[in-house]
Amino acid sequence: MGLRLVSLMTRATDQETEFRGSESVLHESQYDPENDQQLIHPILETVAMLGERPVKALQKDPLHESIDIEAVESLLFGPERDSSTDGHRQTVSFEYSGYRIHIHGDGRILLSDADGPTN
Repeated sequence: MGLRLVSLMTRATDQETEFRGSESVLHESQYDPENDQQLIHPILETVAMLGERPVKALQKDPLHESIDIEAVESLLFGPERDSSTDGHRQTVSFEYSGYRIHIHGDGRILLSDADGPTN
């Protein structure tokens, strides 16, 4: 299965309003890029919690088959991120294990049902 990046948004105000109006947020968490934890950990922990299963159960559905999470981490939080736009206004969205995941440049991670309405 090939990797795909579903979307990168830079107009957070309009698009986030549209997102919140059209999809029900199941969980919101905060990622701190200054801490030693990699971005993959809060995503897997949240997906496991929402699915009421252990994180180890997600090995059957590896995240790297849905998206290159290291590239997302570098794009949104790395030293090479696009400084021409406000990093807090950038969002990467993708689907994984039945959830639509939105990672914002300010560290917010929003999960909604992948089968929910889309824009």
